[in-house]
This record gives sequence, C-alpha cells and structure tokens, in this order.
Amino acid sequence: MWVLSVDRSGPQAGAALFCDGRLAGECRDAADPSRSPGWLASVAVLLAEHGVAASRLGALCAGVGPGSFSGIRSSLAALQGMALPEALPVLGVSSAAALAFRLLSPPGAPEAVAVVGDARRERLWTATFRLAPQGGVAVVAPGGAVAAARHTAEDFRLCRAADIATAVPEGVPVVTADWARIGAQLVAAFGPKRVAAEALVAGAAAVGRLCLAAPAAARRDPLPVYLHPAVAKPSA
Repeated sequence: MWVLSVDRSGPQAGAALFCDGRLAGECRDAADPSRSPGWLASVAVLLAEHGVAASRLGALCAGVGPGSFSGIRSSLAALQGMALPEALPVLGVSSAAALAFRLLSPPGAPEAVAVVGDARRERLWTATFRLAPQGGVAVVAPGGAVAAARHTAEDFRLCRAADIATAVPEGVPVVTADWARIGAQLVAAFGPKRVAAEALVAGAAAVGRLCLAAPAAARRDPLPVYLHPAVAKPSA
C-alpha cells in the first residue's frame, strides 16, 4: 500500500511517500511553510518519480502541529482535496508526537522525551511522550501518569515560560524545534545537560512512520492542534 505523509508545521516542511510501510522517497522545503505556495508541485513530482497516481494511494496523513497556522491548514486542505475522489482516509498525528517517536525509537534511546515549543503571547507549550506498548506513543503527565496520545490539544500543556520546569517530569530530556527563540529559556529552566542544544523537528517521514506504527490512534479527518483559546467570540 502506498501512503503519502505531509508535515508543514515548521522548519524542514515536506512530504514523504511510503510503500508497504517502507520509506520510498521524500521531498523537503527549506522555506517558511506558511510562504511556500509551490509545495504541492513538489508533491506531484515525488508521486510521479515513483509512478504513483493519487488514486493508487491507500491513505494520506499529516502532521497537525502545534506549529505554523497557515502551513498546517494548507496541508490538511490539500490532502482532503486529494482524498475526495477515491474517499481515501486522511489521518493526522501531532507533529510533536512524531518527533518524539523518532527520538525514542532507536536502540539506547531515553525512556521519555519532552517536546517544548513557543506558543507566543509569552507562553510555551509542552508534552512528554514515551513509547506505547501497543505501538506509537503515549503522553506522560508531570506526576507520572501515562495516557494514550490523542493527537489533539489535550495532549499538551500551555504555561508561562517561568513555569515550564514544573510542566515536565523530573529528569526527562527536553527538545524543541524553536531553539533560536526559546533555547536560552529552556537551558535556564532545565540546565544544559537536559536540553538538546539545537532545533529538532519531526518532518514528514516521522509523521508517516508514526501513522503507520499506530493507525488506530491517529485522528481521522484531523484538525490542527490549537492551544490558545479564541481571542474573539461571535456575539449572541
């Protein structure tokens, strides 16, 4: 079965193509995911290089964030359009969970990893993940309780930067895709030994691998992960 995955939640946006669970090819875009209107042309080239028409795909999957508002929405809209003629399933997993799955899968990896991001408005978001026995990842609360990943905003904690240390379980290593913006804050909160001193991102291949590893946990007809409450509400 051919599966196309896309992640446009942040840097190194791109797409990946899988055949029977194995990565067949991928394309990456170094530009800002919210300002890359030509990315679908790269996806078309990727499919054409492997002789795969959209009608031959068995499923489509996307990284749903947290991350670039425009990048995530454009990728979901495009995949939903591709899926419509053949009624293909569209699946979504959080991009943070996909990054954690990539970091936790190799031999000798840590038992858990905390992913932290810049939520703007003087807030940070975070979620701590570990591998799930049934495949994929589970979410670890600061107190140690473990729950299945939902791939929605419920997996994440939104907090002030000054409180980030209390939102991550003790001793868990910390990674971020927003190193340039919040790296210094994380080092101040956790110390240099716990924080990966570079930006780490999921990427489309990691999103696809997580969807394939735990398809039942992925969201059908997914929505972007929004962490902030609405800033405006319609009048009654």
